[in-house]
Amino acid sequence: MLGLVFGALRARWVQALVMVVLAALTVVAAMVAGRAAGTAGRDAARARIDQATVAERTLRVRGLVAAGDRPEDALRRIDSLVDAPVERKAGGMRLPGSLLDESGGRRQTAELRYADGLCDNLTLRDGRCPAADGEVVLPDDLARLLGAGVGDRLQHESGLVATAVPLRVVGVYAPADAGGWFWSGQDGVAAYTTAATIDSAKATVTVTMAALLRPEAFDDAGGLRTGLDRLRGARFEATSGAPALADAVAADRRAVSRGIGLAEVEILLFGGLAIAVAAAYAAQERRGDAARMAIRGLPTWRIRAATAGQSILPLALGSVWAPRLFAAGVVIVAAADWSATRGGVGELMRDVRPRRPLVAATAEVCALGLGAAALFQIVAAPAADVRRDAGFGLAQVAPLLVAAALGVLGTRVLLAAAGLYGRHALAAGRLTAALAGLTLGRRRTAYRIIPVLAAATCVLGLAAQDYAGGADARARRAGVELGADRVLPVAPVNRERLLAAVRAADPGGHEAMAVVVTGPSGGPPVIAVDSARLRSVAGVDGAALHPAAPAPLAFSGTDLQLAASGDGARVRLLLGVDGTGEQVVAEFGPLSAQPARYRATVPACVRGCRVEALETAAAVTGQDHGPVELRELAAGGTVVVAGDVFADPVRWRTTIGQQASGVQVAQGGGGLRLTDVRPRTDRPVDSRLYAVDTPVPLPALAAGEAAENNTNDQPSASVFGVSVPLDLRPAALVPRGGGNGVLVDLEYSARIAAAAVGVIPAAEHPEVWLAPGASGAVVDRLRAAGLDVGGGDSVAAAKERAGRLAPAVTLLGDLAAAGVVLLLAAVAAFVVAAVDRRDRDAELAALRRQGVAHGTVRRVERRAALAPVLVAVLVGVAASVLLRLLAPPPVRPFSDRWPVPEPSVQPLALLVAGAVALALFGAVAVLHPGRRR
Repeated sequence: MLGLVFGALRARWVQALVMVVLAALTVVAAMVAGRAAGTAGRDAARARIDQATVAERTLRVRGLVAAGDRPEDALRRIDSLVDAPVERKAGGMRLPGSLLDESGGRRQTAELRYADGLCDNLTLRDGRCPAADGEVVLPDDLARLLGAGVGDRLQHESGLVATAVPLRVVGVYAPADAGGWFWSGQDGVAAYTTAATIDSAKATVTVTMAALLRPEAFDDAGGLRTGLDRLRGARFEATSGAPALADAVAADRRAVSRGIGLAEVEILLFGGLAIAVAAAYAAQERRGDAARMAIRGLPTWRIRAATAGQSILPLALGSVWAPRLFAAGVVIVAAADWSATRGGVGELMRDVRPRRPLVAATAEVCALGLGAAALFQIVAAPAADVRRDAGFGLAQVAPLLVAAALGVLGTRVLLAAAGLYGRHALAAGRLTAALAGLTLGRRRTAYRIIPVLAAATCVLGLAAQDYAGGADARARRAGVELGADRVLPVAPVNRERLLAAVRAADPGGHEAMAVVVTGPSGGPPVIAVDSARLRSVAGVDGAALHPAAPAPLAFSGTDLQLAASGDGARVRLLLGVDGTGEQVVAEFGPLSAQPARYRATVPACVRGCRVEALETAAAVTGQDHGPVELRELAAGGTVVVAGDVFADPVRWRTTIGQQASGVQVAQGGGGLRLTDVRPRTDRPVDSRLYAVDTPVPLPALAAGEAAENNTNDQPSASVFGVSVPLDLRPAALVPRGGGNGVLVDLEYSARIAAAAVGVIPAAEHPEVWLAPGASGAVVDRLRAAGLDVGGGDSVAAAKERAGRLAPAVTLLGDLAAAGVVLLLAAVAAFVVAAVDRRDRDAELAALRRQGVAHGTVRRVERRAALAPVLVAVLVGVAASVLLRLLAPPPVRPFSDRWPVPEPSVQPLALLVAGAVALALFGAVAVLHPGRRR
């Protein structure tokens, strides 16, 4: 018996080899998918951790230490309670209160802090780091507000029961990396000193600990929550986004494993289908063998074993590592051989099998019924994400079932149309067309391969569309979240200097744009942009952000004359230097009761300044005086502010922030009268009068929570630390802010914040955004303009990072699985073509004997072979279009709720998938081996 089987295998080695290839390809692809699921899940999880925010990766702990206790003991206790793997950590102390200058005339709310590793994370503008008790370093903004520099004396007061701490300024600094891990937790206004200096206050101190967790810490979300509970149980305040990140990491792993696991199931199902087709058509070749063995009197079981063994032995060789697939294959082969060889000797010896319409109709009705059921489930629940379902049902194999059902219909249409076309062509005398049509119409059994090819094309078309749509969505999101094609970080620099430098480096305004990202800690970001360049650089219309406003009160010159009167008062003008944003003060007085002209010298204004605000000396010294009347301001004989401008209420405003106004304004009669008042309020008092050269409320594009105003109050946002009323224009997305952010004009917002009193400096991140195609020369010009530009980020890099996350990995796995399915279908088509070759060659040889030209015979053969392939590919493409029109992709491009406006049908991806399927199947149909002339 084995000798008979091996002899038959040698005679039909092509069919045997194809069965081995089908089984081996299915097994290897399924095994690779199974192993890739674990590896891809781990890689996606690590990518998620690498791209997480600082808040998500950091554990922050704080606690109160009463006066007289040792803060170091509390820090050691916190350290002992943190048992998660830590990459970096930094302890610190905080003492709330206010800083006063030596005269006591200037006061600014600011914490006194100590932080581990401070000197490694700052850039000194002047001086050095604190080393001895009583030494302190100040940030740029705080030093400016206090008017303090290196060597000046300050005092920190922290309440009635605390000891005032004398301080000496030894340095002025800026953060070395304002967006880095160290400074992310250093919110608020603070001066930094030594731990012993804070202890000397004899006051209640807040101790802090920040720990940057290692990637392996996020393998255990439960352990992270237990650690937080342990810290809270010890009466410490502990906050971290780490447990939520750990949950997201676990979800990513499950999603990748389940998504690629379902792709593995898809490969196994289609591999089984391809084996079934190959076995069925190979069994047709063995009908003669069964007849000859029956004539020799062999029992039925031996006949079945001899015929089925010709497929079972190659199947065993190809599926040696997959016993379950082999067992299923044995059942499939046995059923196919039983169906093909169950007739009598006379029936088995016939070349044409008797038609069994009931069997064929039953199979086709079942295929159509399953396709309809799958289509109904898709329509009934279009938004279901099958990748989140641990079960397995019709939704997972819907593409196969729908495409196979449409393939059955397509086969029926092809056969009927081919026969009709052949008869009409024969009557018209078109021999080639007639023979091709009639050949197609007669060979009914061979065209059952159409549903298989259609299903494979559909799977590939869906996977290609989903992957292309995901790539497009990731590219768009990267552009929105980044803001522009390339973003270059800039070392801390004045806003006006940043604007001037970028405009000088790109005078045309088409390649580069100055941007400053700020906003309250934990709130929506505020993105201040040079709105005139926004369309060229970021593709967003920024015209609404920069409406017309009163011209700045600008001048050039060093000698100022002020026509004013006041009983012993002094007047201070706050001036902004053009191009640098440096703030200088011109002071006039003391004023007499009678109108007179007073002079002040401002050397910094030789190239231009503008008036930002004015105030009386009482706002600084606290001395009482009568009203002040202002009539005219001139520079070098040129009038800067005429009397009618002083008298114009449109050109001046009081505070717009949270402070109470400490000045009473009366205008008219060709001048301006200021009277200091002391409002009864607990709020800070702002006694400055500001020049109006910006629109107020400030126009803004806002998205998400920033665009919502659920009260009747004027919407506002913290812009550079100033609470500014906004004129909101809602938007779905804003550059850099995405679905939650505020976009304002940089020039206007910088002017509003420039001279504001009591501003708590917010974290600022100056940047330069570059347009697509911006030349490298513009970066060199930016550096030549004085900007310290870093390497930055780009949309291409952001896309690459997003491509390593779970959704992209799952979509790529689906595309790879679709490629395997296409290969399996091609091998099955090869079997059909090889089995059908004998009868086809005999028919064509008969036509040659009857005088039909060789070229005509070849054309008939080629058309008859390619027509089913063309129909199958068209049906598969149509099925993929239908499925995507009815339901969105089962795997979203993002794990969060980021909107995906991509169209469900991707024409280019669909065209490429159809072309690949047509080329592969067409080559198999036309270029099969053994062709005879």
